[in-house]
Order: sequence, then structure tokens, then C-alpha cells
Amino acid sequence: MATTARFTNNVGVINQGKDNTDRIRTNEYLTPDFAATIAIAPTKSYTLVKPGTLTGAVTFTAGVGTSTTAPYVGDTMTFILIPDGTTRVATFGTGFLPTGTLSVTTAKTANISFIFDGANWEETGRSVSA
Repeated sequence: MATTARFTNNVGVINQGKDNTDRIRTNEYLTPDFAATIAIAPTKSYTLVKPGTLTGAVTFTAGVGTSTTAPYVGDTMTFILIPDGTTRVATFGTGFLPTGTLSVTTAKTANISFIFDGANWEETGRSVSA
């Protein structure tokens, strides 16, 4: 849970190993198999998570790093969730601020996004396709 951002701090000094231009923005795409609990350990500035088809209820947990390792303040993470032929419930547990659950309706796709605040992943938005 680094409490600094990946980009320039307020005194004009670029934090070592971080980027103030987004020219070297780092991305990762994670495709974990479906399981009742899926642990995500984001290490890049943007993480896209598209697990296998949801065939049951799922709980996601997310790493919050250490005071000097990723994730960093401002890092973002987006989930793309697709259920099988039944409405499925996704819960966001450890590492996420409590925002409730997300029901992914049959024959729809759900997206939910988060930003890291230095301690937790805070929800920034969600949608379920029409």
C-alpha cells in the first residue's frame, strides 16, 4: 500500500521508478480461471481483470502491497464479468472498500472499476450491459 503515486510528487522530484508523463504507463491483463474466491495482486498502473465465465458466486480480494511496493495511489483496476446462463453475484472483499455486491444478470456483461487510494481499492463506477 504505497502511499505515493507513480508520477511527480508536489515538489517537482520524480519518484524513483515512477513516471510523470505516462509514456511508460504499465498495463496488465489478468485472466484467472473461475473459482469461488479469486485473489488479484495488481502490480501495474492499470490492471484489466477478465476471469473465466462466472459459474457461481465469486469473491474477489485485492492486494494492497507494502509502503514501498505496488499498488500506488492512483493505480486503477477494471473487471469485466460474464456469467453463464444464471445471474451470478460478485463480492469484492479484502482490499476493497465495502461497496456491496454486483449482480451480473443472465446474458449481460458487467464492468466495475476501482482506484487505489493508498490503503484500499475504491469503486469509481459500475455498469451492466442493457
